Amino acid sequence: MHLRFRTGLLTTALLALLNACTSDNYTDIRDYYFPTQELLGGQVYAYASEIGDTTERRYWYYRTFPRDSGLFLAGTQYDHFFQINQIVREKIEPTGAIARQVLLYEPDSAGRKRIPTEAVIEADDLFPFRVRDSLGVFLYRLKYRPPSDTSAEIYLIRNRRYLGPGPDFELEARKYPTIRFALREAVGHQAEGAAEIEGSGEEWYAKGVGLVYFRKTFGNQGQIQLAFRLRERFPMSELERRAAEAFEAEEKHEH
Repeated sequence: MHLRFRTGLLTTALLALLNACTSDNYTDIRDYYFPTQELLGGQVYAYASEIGDTTERRYWYYRTFPRDSGLFLAGTQYDHFFQINQIVREKIEPTGAIARQVLLYEPDSAGRKRIPTEAVIEADDLFPFRVRDSLGVFLYRLKYRPPSDTSAEIYLIRNRRYLGPGPDFELEARKYPTIRFALREAVGHQAEGAAEIEGSGEEWYAKGVGLVYFRKTFGNQGQIQLAFRLRERFPMSELERRAAEAFEAEEKHEH
């Protein structure tokens, strides 16, 4: 009995020491993700291309929704024609942001109308709130069948690895500290045959802002490259105004 009691004390002390060491090795990066409380009213993030056509823009409208089951963040992406490309709904958990629903908008079989297709989420890690080192890999994976060819299947596999602090990011006349993630991606198309293209890149997240920069290169020879930087933030009413101006200008050009 005496020996067992001492062994129990030793085990308890050892576990406590290991837990303390493990806890100390983790870094809390929650503040570098999108500011959920500030996004209760919604806000548009406008990203500008830095490769090729630098006038190209990608817009993401982010808004948080408190629910009885927790806090949710919805992101809607618009292209430079102000058409919806995708909608991502995620849940903000104590451990990180988890994908809950992904809707992808693609042309129908006639190519006339863009319709939403819900993807199957096979791995849901979007952003961890606690990281330890660059060895940890956070997996995001989904697949879907495009409406133009429902016999085919398209999939995306994305691995993120935490790289540590990044360079300061300047936005709206203010500098923000950042953290960096390494990216590894694979995009595949499975029909009668199979095709896959792999890519790599990097993301920066700024404290109190969220994603501010990303770049990706695909193909063995880097045939496909893209990079986007956050240029401005504004309310949805401003995006609606810009869209109305673009549509009006297009109608005048057609007539």
